[in-house]
Amino acid sequence: MITQKEICGVVVWYNPTVDNVTAINTYLKDISHLFIVDNSTTDNSALINTLPNNKITYLPNLENLGIATALNIGCEAALNVNAKWILTMDQDSKFDRFSLADFIIEANQCPTFDKVGIFSPYHYCGETKRKKRERFQTVLTTMTSGNLLRAEAYRKCGRFRDDFFIDLVDDEYCCRLNRNSYTVVKTNQILLTHSLGNGFVRVSPLFQKTFIQHSALRHYYIVRNLLEVIRLYPEYKKYYSKQLRKRLKRYVLYDSDQKWTKMKYMYWGWRDYKKRRFGKINH
Repeated sequence: MITQKEICGVVVWYNPTVDNVTAINTYLKDISHLFIVDNSTTDNSALINTLPNNKITYLPNLENLGIATALNIGCEAALNVNAKWILTMDQDSKFDRFSLADFIIEANQCPTFDKVGIFSPYHYCGETKRKKRERFQTVLTTMTSGNLLRAEAYRKCGRFRDDFFIDLVDDEYCCRLNRNSYTVVKTNQILLTHSLGNGFVRVSPLFQKTFIQHSALRHYYIVRNLLEVIRLYPEYKKYYSKQLRKRLKRYVLYDSDQKWTKMKYMYWGWRDYKKRRFGKINH
């Protein structure tokens, strides 16, 4: 059973704003402590002056070490204070329609509770329609933000992959959890407001389908890390190979924003994967 006093939060900052402090206020009251891991090149500790300092530890890296390393810093700090569950948050994600307390109550009613490595909310990204899904949905993977990660599972499965830097960090970790007999469960009645990329782009005036707009740099990490996930987890090769083909199709056929720059970064991602070159891009 999850209790508020057993939860530590980890939120990763990168050039944060006052809005990101407002987001923290939507869940701070429902956890025992929050670790803010800041990947900015400047100290942003002044932003937390309005928050209860007895519940917050600010950990500035003063450089961008990537989302994976920042999460590891926060998770290990949470383990050091004996957290049983770790709430992992993006800086712009917030509980508004539902509270974290609602999420905890819902997760505790999951019939497969003891097998769950991650409880995830439904990530609401601004879509106008939401498909009806079962209350508790076992999924292969989920986005990192808003998750309740079982500390025992983190100890067993190890750190997030530092050398992935940003993209597919969550997918790789969920695959690892599954391989270690933990499940990932999405609690579809709990919504978390979340931002993705640079917004949604409609593929054509004739179609209603949309896709997430990412920068050229993100395309590098997505392609490189997708290929590594396919290599590491052959049991999920079919799923991730399909994801890779869909991305290539979208950006070759439909993306008119910096198409050739993005294609170049995607090629670099493939090239560095083949050369076994990971970590932060050095181009």
